[in-house]
Amino acid sequence: MARIASIDNVFVRVNEKQYGPFSPRELRAMIDKGKFSENDLIWSEDQDQWITAADFNALRYIFPSEEAAAKRPKRVIAVGGGKGGVGKTVLTSSIGVGLASLGKDVVMVDADLGGANLHTVMGILEPEHTFFDFYTLAVEDIKDIVLSTPVERLKLISGACGTLGLANPKYQQKLKFIRQLREIDADFILLDLGAGSSFNVIDFFLTADEGIVVTNPEPMAIQECFNFIKICLLRRLQLAFRGNERVMEILESDELNRPGRIHIPMSEVLKKVQEIDQSAAGMMEEVLATNRPKLILNMVMEKDDIKEGIAIQTAAAELLSIDVEFLGYITYDQGVRNAVRELRPFLLQNPQSPASQDLAKLISVKILGQSKISGFFEKRKLRKQLMEQRAEYPEINLQQQAPICSIKCFYWGDCDYQNGGHPCAVRHLEPIFKQ
Repeated sequence: MARIASIDNVFVRVNEKQYGPFSPRELRAMIDKGKFSENDLIWSEDQDQWITAADFNALRYIFPSEEAAAKRPKRVIAVGGGKGGVGKTVLTSSIGVGLASLGKDVVMVDADLGGANLHTVMGILEPEHTFFDFYTLAVEDIKDIVLSTPVERLKLISGACGTLGLANPKYQQKLKFIRQLREIDADFILLDLGAGSSFNVIDFFLTADEGIVVTNPEPMAIQECFNFIKICLLRRLQLAFRGNERVMEILESDELNRPGRIHIPMSEVLKKVQEIDQSAAGMMEEVLATNRPKLILNMVMEKDDIKEGIAIQTAAAELLSIDVEFLGYITYDQGVRNAVRELRPFLLQNPQSPASQDLAKLISVKILGQSKISGFFEKRKLRKQLMEQRAEYPEINLQQQAPICSIKCFYWGDCDYQNGGHPCAVRHLEPIFKQ
């Protein structure tokens, strides 16, 4: 019987027309509305041909049945956002800690190619293996680069920091990477994405089962957040209809892709597609209906700041015709900055801090889907587990580990932090300076 290695981001053929790529969630939505069936076709990379959906064992869980429901894949969650410095990596590390403390097996993946720092937040200054080892075939199995962390049940795949050659993998390479990640034994795979809205960032965001956009209330960050959501949607649509020249002409028009404010709402784009291809319009409606990014508003200092998250929701609904789920907000907390400086997730640094309390509620109610009452008890359980983890988490005394500033240092003449006889002021670069 024919099979494929994974069914994430597959191309389908319905009524002699090709569409895609679609995630399992999007395919399920199409099935529920009667727009995709076991008799329709899916492209098999293994066999290089179109094959009936019913012939794929790996696809059976998509079609309703009790047995199928139990075989649904692990959750791959991407954490992204347009602007740097809004706290994506810091939040990803603490979300991982929270899920692991509640008994979930979690693997965090630093998908910021060329700018990796998730390992540093976890207090791992020199990762034994990185994605570079897998990319260059130094190791054959992606499972060989999965690192342990000081937190039980929490694993890490470190990015290849400072490696130019990894900056631009091909689209198929990214899909292959995600497929292999799904083979890792875990309940959750968390992708920590880089800043900006390059194809690398966008494609990783779209290949995940769920995408969380992180922003803060600053005007520039809010604008970049909305632009990120818009670009993700356009990329999804262009990938879905790249075999349809007439629809692509509409999607690539200047009025839709021009930077700045929205010059044409997505509802008008849909009307244009309906005029030329009713079937394609139906598929576009499916993409819009299933494209549901989630939003976390970070570093909230005042209650009025929360309105910014609601504003993004409203703008996305009116201009992009998509629903953005506002997961919640994280209060601004100086303790978070202190935790970063100490190279530990803030959820462990102080489980009772305002930011930790906000994130604990978000994890239990929004990510794990607990009811408010169940979430309350889950939150209390999480706090207890975090206190135990905190006691066992290793102390990293950077002051004691830092090299001593000396005139013998080869950077002495160019350094603005000369303080001979004292610990180096740029001690975080010690792994780079080591000979």
